[in-house]
Formats: sequence, structure tokens, C-alpha cells
Amino acid sequence: MKLKHIVLISFLSLIITEMLLSCAQIVAPTGGKKDTLAPRIVKIIPENQSRNFNGKQIDILFDEYVSIDNIQQQLSITPNLEGTYETKVMPKGARLTFDKPFKENTTYSLNFRNTFKDMNERNIAKNIRLVFSTGSVIDSLKVSGKVRNPLTNKPIMDVSVGMYIYSDTLNPKKNKPYYFMKTDSSGIFTIENVAAGKYRIYAVTDVNNNLLYDEAKENIGIVVDTIILKTNKENLEINVAKMEKIPNKVLKVRTTSNYAYIDYYRGIKNVKINFVDKKDSMVYQQVEAKSIRIFNTNQVYNDTIKVKISVIDSLDRVFTHDQKIKFKEKPKKNEGVKEEFNMKTKPSNGEDIDLKEVGYTFTFTKPIKIFDLNKIEFMNDTLVRVLVTEKDIVWNKEKTEVKIKVDGKKPKDFVRLKIPRGTFISVENDSTTNFVSTHPVRNPENYGTISGEIKNPNKKTFFVELLDEQYQVIQKVDNILKYEFAFVKAGIYYIRLIVDENGNGKWDSGDLEKNQIPEIIKYSSDKIKLKQNFELTGYDFVIE
Repeated sequence: MKLKHIVLISFLSLIITEMLLSCAQIVAPTGGKKDTLAPRIVKIIPENQSRNFNGKQIDILFDEYVSIDNIQQQLSITPNLEGTYETKVMPKGARLTFDKPFKENTTYSLNFRNTFKDMNERNIAKNIRLVFSTGSVIDSLKVSGKVRNPLTNKPIMDVSVGMYIYSDTLNPKKNKPYYFMKTDSSGIFTIENVAAGKYRIYAVTDVNNNLLYDEAKENIGIVVDTIILKTNKENLEINVAKMEKIPNKVLKVRTTSNYAYIDYYRGIKNVKINFVDKKDSMVYQQVEAKSIRIFNTNQVYNDTIKVKISVIDSLDRVFTHDQKIKFKEKPKKNEGVKEEFNMKTKPSNGEDIDLKEVGYTFTFTKPIKIFDLNKIEFMNDTLVRVLVTEKDIVWNKEKTEVKIKVDGKKPKDFVRLKIPRGTFISVENDSTTNFVSTHPVRNPENYGTISGEIKNPNKKTFFVELLDEQYQVIQKVDNILKYEFAFVKAGIYYIRLIVDENGNGKWDSGDLEKNQIPEIIKYSSDKIKLKQNFELTGYDFVIE
């Protein structure tokens, strides 16, 4: 009897185990069509286009389970809210509860962009937009346009285009827009359900999403004219650029036993240092776009040196300041670390040369104290040596760059340049190493030419630039009506014309305080594909 019970219990245990295993193995169904349908709204409170709404809660429900993706970033509400809202996630939608009532007699527009997606295939519920009014009228005017980067002519995505109710004290650094909308991937924006009125329009990259213009971090675009909106305003073109005008300042001063580095907020074009005590005078140079270096050539340690520094920044503004410098204590033997000394040449080794002007540019990482031109050898076709004299060279102010233009018999095939050790000696007694480079004479058949004509009836100042695919300037011509870019390597290029309104030889990005837009830039209509030994023409522009 006991044996029967044991057999029965074992049999039942086996049956239960099989049942549990079969229940645990849930297999997803296979086959069938992939779900490509986006979630569909089945209920929204208040209903779209509602009037006289006075609630503080909005519900939106779909026909399937949805996920909510970063609603705080995706959802745009115009006009701009005075308060905030909380989001309650529901299986098939969301509830928004606002802490303050909506303004009276105002039309509101909620654009959810890519907030809602279905749970399985992540299909986006696009074009989900709710419009309602707290009064008896729904505003219906529309403002639209496109935002571009003027330096590339490309559209910019996620720029906040804001409409501000006009006032004499309006400042996008301090005032948030009344209406706003972000641009799509094509740089296009559309602000709908706008009330008639008087507005200013600005476009801000708004990297911190606070709807305020942060001058140090963000770019801005301006619609110059105040808009009196009575009918729809379409096809606005807004160029967004860096208009930051914060004054230059010293960010950091770093010293070692050999050097003092002074870092600035803004890029430097020129620097001049006056030592208060003339006996303290030392060599200095600009080492980076925003930094200068003073060499402790007098070997002064632990004493304070007073200097007056004047720099011209990238906006051509002069910034002058007094500075105290104290080099660190004299290092022990073999402990004084010095910066590396290098030389770069242009053209580089192997690069071909143009017979119209055989010349070189040598750039050094430290100022040069001593040089011996007699040591430099220019050999034409290995047979003829061309001597370099003082009249052939031009140094920059800091003696960190020298340009050498070689006259004499032109080479037929190539030029070889030899610079032996000791030709150039730095202020820290570093020497250039042995250097040899060879340069074949340029063969025009390996290059192409691009040309065009400028029609300029009002005789405005301008310049034309040839750009590579990365929008880096390859060549530039100034105020030439029939221009030509010669000796251009095969590749893909763009051409842009810049109307230089103030004649300073560079593109100016505009000025928010003066309500000035960036200087006009015109582009060739398409990419230019240039092949070897080809001449492309007809890239014409009209300056109106």
C-alpha cells in the first residue's frame, strides 16, 4: 500500500512539473505583417478647437499602449506659459496638470512633436497638436519661414524661433518669446494660431532650452523689421550666427620657471606688451588663438614683474590691462622643462610649386634670435644654387615667421631646399635640425580652373571665396569683377560671395544691439565637381 502511494505521488509530481514548464515557455508569435501604424487618438480633453476652456488639466488617450519620450523637450506650448505642469503617464496616454490657470481670451497651441510612440514598433504619433481658446475666438494667423547657417547655407534643426510682443525694452536675453516653435530637419518653422499684433522675431539656438538668448553659448538670428501682423507672414529667411560681443578679459595666468602664459576670453589678432621697468623687458609671442607666452629670458625668479598689455581681439576692439607676473623659483639642474622647438614649411615636402612665384614660408614655435641665410640652399634642378639675401626675406613682428621669395633663374623640373642644423636659433638657444625638401614644378594639366563674373551695379565692396567640402577657404579674391581660381585640385567645391558692407575684408556676423543682420552671403547653386585639366566657368553673381 505504501509502495502504491509513493508511485502515485511520483506520477503526480511529474505531471505538475510538465505543466509548470509548459506554462513558463511563452513564445512570441511568428509571422504576420509588421505593425507600421502609428498610435491614433481616441479621446482628448479639451477637444481640439474648443472655446471658453477654463480647466487646468489636459488628457490625451490613444487606441493602443504608448511610451512617452522626453515630453519636457518635445512638447512646445504657445503662448509661453507663466507656470509649469506635471505629467502623469497612463498606459494609453498622458495627463498634463497645470499649476496656474491659462490666460483669459487667449488661444493656446500644444505641439507634441515626437512625444508619443507605440510600445512595440516605436511608431511615432506625428502631427499631434491641440488648439483651444480660453475665450470665444480662436486666433488663426500663421508665421512661417526657414532658418539657415549663413556660413554653409545649410538649414539648422531645433532652433527656437520666437515671436515677442513689441516693446521698447524688449531684450531676448531677458524676455522669453510669447509664441515660439522649433525648426525641423529642413530648418523650417511654422507658428500657428497667432493673434494679430505687433511683434519682433528672433531665432536662437537655445542650447539650454530656457527660451532666453545666452550670448556666450548660443547663436541668434534677427528679423530686422518689426512685424505688424494682420495677415499670414510666410517665407521669412533668418540667418543665425554668433553675435556675441562680450568684452575681452583675462581668463587665466599660468607661470613656470621659464614661461608665463596669459589666456584670454576672446581670440587675439595682435598683442603689444610694455614692461613698466625697461630692464625687465623680455621676449613674448602669441602661441594660440587666445593665448600669449612671455619667455623668462632674463632668468628672473620669485620677483614680481609689472607689464601693461594691449591686445586687439577678433572684433578689432582694443583691450588694455595691467598684469603682474611672477615666474616660479629657479629649477635645479636639469629640471627646467622647456617647450619643444619646431619649424614648419609651406609648401610642405613633396608639394609642387608655381613658377610665377617660387617662395617659402617658415613658421617657428619660438621667436628666432639668430639666423644665417648663407646656410640655406635653394637648388634649381640640382645644378643651380639660388642665394638668399636680406632683401629676399620678410619677418613678422614676433620673429616667429619668415617669408622668403626667391628670384633668379627659374627651375625646369624641381627645386630642392636644404636647411642645415644651426641655420635658425631660438631665443632659448634651440636649433633647427637638418631639413631637406623637394618640390616639383607645377604641371597645369594636373589642375583645373573655376571662374565667373560679378555684376555689381552699385559698386559695393565684396570678395569671392572658393571652399572645399568642409567649407574651408581654399582661395580668395577681392573686388575682381571677372574672377578666376587657378591651379585648383580635382575635387568638390563651393563658391560664395560676401558683400563686405563695411569694407574690413572679412564677413561680419551682425549685431543684436544695433539690430544688424549678418553681411549678405551668396552661394553657387550646386556643388562644383572639378576634374583635372578642366576649366569651369559661368559661376556668376549679382549684387543688388
